Amino acid sequence: MAQILVVDDDKSIIESFRSLFRDMHVVLGAYNGREALTTLSENKIDLVFLDYRIPGEDGLEVLNRIKKSDPDVYVIIISGYGNFETIIQAMASGAFEYIEKPLDAKKVSFITKRALEMRKATSYVKLIKDREIEEYSLKRIVGKSGIMQEVFKNIGRLVNNNVSILITGESGTGKELVARAIHFSSPKKEEPFMAVNCSGLSETLLENELFGHEKQAFTGAESQKKGKFEVAGEGTIFLDEIGDMPLSIQSKLLRVLQEKEFHRLGGTRTIQLKARIIAATNKQLFDEVQKSNFRQDLFYRINVASIEIPPLRERLDDIPLLVDYFIKKANLKLKKNIKGISMQALNILRQYHWPGNVRELENIMLNICIHLQGDFINSIPHLQPVGGTDKDIFKDFIEKFLTLYNGEGDTYRVLISLLEKELLNTMVHRFNGNKSEISKFLGISRVTLQKKLEGLKS
Repeated sequence: MAQILVVDDDKSIIESFRSLFRDMHVVLGAYNGREALTTLSENKIDLVFLDYRIPGEDGLEVLNRIKKSDPDVYVIIISGYGNFETIIQAMASGAFEYIEKPLDAKKVSFITKRALEMRKATSYVKLIKDREIEEYSLKRIVGKSGIMQEVFKNIGRLVNNNVSILITGESGTGKELVARAIHFSSPKKEEPFMAVNCSGLSETLLENELFGHEKQAFTGAESQKKGKFEVAGEGTIFLDEIGDMPLSIQSKLLRVLQEKEFHRLGGTRTIQLKARIIAATNKQLFDEVQKSNFRQDLFYRINVASIEIPPLRERLDDIPLLVDYFIKKANLKLKKNIKGISMQALNILRQYHWPGNVRELENIMLNICIHLQGDFINSIPHLQPVGGTDKDIFKDFIEKFLTLYNGEGDTYRVLISLLEKELLNTMVHRFNGNKSEISKFLGISRVTLQKKLEGLKS
């Protein structure tokens, strides 16, 4: 049952609506624009029938005030003075429909049914969009480590800047999640977000997916199809695993980025590219350029701004936060009430190498929550680090070092010196030179850290 507001200075018109929709909808009445706005503010109105000529008031002004008060409400203009100028002005101002007096009951019923169905569909689409915006907000990117703080800063700098972005990182680190967070936190969040997996499609299918095609552009093309570049409108195109894009498509993508326009396959009409391009890869694209696997000019086009997502093994301090987030997410999905995880279980997670990164952690936590009988996680299934345990990794490293280095009598000093140098350089890069964060992470004082950093320069 909907709530319908009828705005008309003729009481008999309001009563005729009440009679027509008796036992179907609730009909409220207002005799002028001021009363209409008051009723709108006090009630959840689904549909408004507005008399275009209310004595002493301009119908268009009342329409504009109603739409400003509630942009989602559908307004149907009714008038006994119909002419094309009035109709054009009303529709241009946001009216859903225009009907003339004397009112026909069947026509009013038909328009009401159509308007309410469309409002319901629009509300559902808006609900889905609102959930999508909430689901992919920045709140889903969990982390408090220094290295993740830098990621957050970069995202913040790019949210309102309509430039091409390259997101790099290993598989499972959350590159698409970051891309979606940028889009759904931007002024264009209501626009489409179109994701394309460049490694999951053949060359022909990928080209068709991006550009679309005209009818009969090739055998089997029985109808026109819009590509992702076109469907995205003013939103975002996310090109996942762009490092696997065939060179022939790379050249076409380069032209699109340069000219900001494209054609459907088999078409001649120029279509403007309005969407922002965000690309992602788990490859080192600069190395791929050197190997002639990726175009250098395209690399610089998509790499106007970049964000590097660290692997989970480099942000182990974030594991407790991530685990807590995934437990809450699993509780909602599984309708459980798991309260937390033991410190012993957390330590097991911290000691793992995480080749699958955050995605692997999420899958493991979901699996544990599915099979958990109680309300507290006390143990973790055995996790075997890829490449062996930490002890095995260091053993292999030392074996290789001793094989390559033959400086007898100086081995210990060289090994320790190289390890320290590499560790410090890695820390400087990870924490962007923040000495407080580095000293805290390493467990040494700032004075000691400063001396060691000065030693690197000498």
